[in-house]
Amino acid sequence: MYIVLFLAFFFNNLLVAEEPIAVYLTWQRDPLTTMTIQWITSLNDARDTLHYWPEAKEADKIVAQEGVHSRMPAFYPYLIHRTELSHLEPGTSYCFKLNDDEKVYKFKTMPAQLARPINFVAGGDMYHDEIEYVSAMNQQAATTNPDFVLIGGDIAYAEDRNKSRQKRWIEWLVVWSKTMVAQDGRLIPMIPTIGNHDVDKGFNQNPSKAAFYYALFNLPGYRALDFGNYLSVLALDSGHTHPIEGAQTRWLEHTLSERPQVKHKLAFYHVPAYPSVRDYNNKNSRAIRRHWTTLFEKLGVHFAFEHHDHAFKRTFPLKNREVDASGVVYFGDGAWGVKSPRSPRNPKNTWYLARTAKKRHFIHVKLFADKREFTAIDDKGIPFDFSTHIMQQVEQLQPVPA
Repeated sequence: MYIVLFLAFFFNNLLVAEEPIAVYLTWQRDPLTTMTIQWITSLNDARDTLHYWPEAKEADKIVAQEGVHSRMPAFYPYLIHRTELSHLEPGTSYCFKLNDDEKVYKFKTMPAQLARPINFVAGGDMYHDEIEYVSAMNQQAATTNPDFVLIGGDIAYAEDRNKSRQKRWIEWLVVWSKTMVAQDGRLIPMIPTIGNHDVDKGFNQNPSKAAFYYALFNLPGYRALDFGNYLSVLALDSGHTHPIEGAQTRWLEHTLSERPQVKHKLAFYHVPAYPSVRDYNNKNSRAIRRHWTTLFEKLGVHFAFEHHDHAFKRTFPLKNREVDASGVVYFGDGAWGVKSPRSPRNPKNTWYLARTAKKRHFIHVKLFADKREFTAIDDKGIPFDFSTHIMQQVEQLQPVPA
């Protein structure tokens, strides 16, 4: 009898002490002073305690903070744990542990000033095919040691209505946890936005039709994230769970008008205003040009990331529907984990396209005090397009030979 009770107690505690299935970071608020840490466990582990400390200080200065957890949507048998750390020091490396686990993770807050170049990567349409394509691209992106990653929707291709594909969210998060780690061991935060394959029926739905997306990230459908006074990131919903026009456009105009002095302003979203593959006059692209790109041009967005078309593109700087050196440059078009990228239009026959390629890729961005550098990198780690934007002047350079 005692042996049976002991074994039951032992195995129960063994289950509770298991390592998290996935750990991932994002920001809900200020990237200089906060970090939101999320982790996935089985239903057996309802513990929410996180211990953290500045890496440069003694580990006996550990602070414990309690988080919260909730069950995954659709009774999927996992728990989502979340805690937001605040009052952190800018530009500082921190360590943390989960509950009583021995494993130590690291992250770094963003700097208060642009005293050094910051760098990030951008891409979308991730888990379109087999997970090894995602893993390979993640590993290449991580070698650039980005400060964060912009994810432009169509993340796991696991619309909630298709129960056989819901596991793809877990598979994607597991691979993300293992591969999106910088060379110094820190976890790389993600800033996601929503795409049509993250939503039941894709377009013109409400947030309840994207239950997994909203549960996993706990973010509003559109938002601005400010990095001091040197960068503003606007994450937009291109008509999936929030209409393009109306409230979102009014919010966009108000938000941009409040940030006239920000040195670098970017927008990212899923459906392209200037598609590389799809019809230029498709409904959502027309709506984005009508409601958003005019505001980008008027209120100082410098560049935008678009997705959805599964090819690479870089536009000329565009303003008033023509090429203009003071305009907005659009990068895209979402082919992070796509096994077979699509054939894009020939730039010679498309007025707004400067460069296209049928390549799986991500965009690596470096922001300086006086310029912006953009490099397109393929899944083998080979750069194939490069451009430099020198503040108000734009210098378009030649494609890098593959």
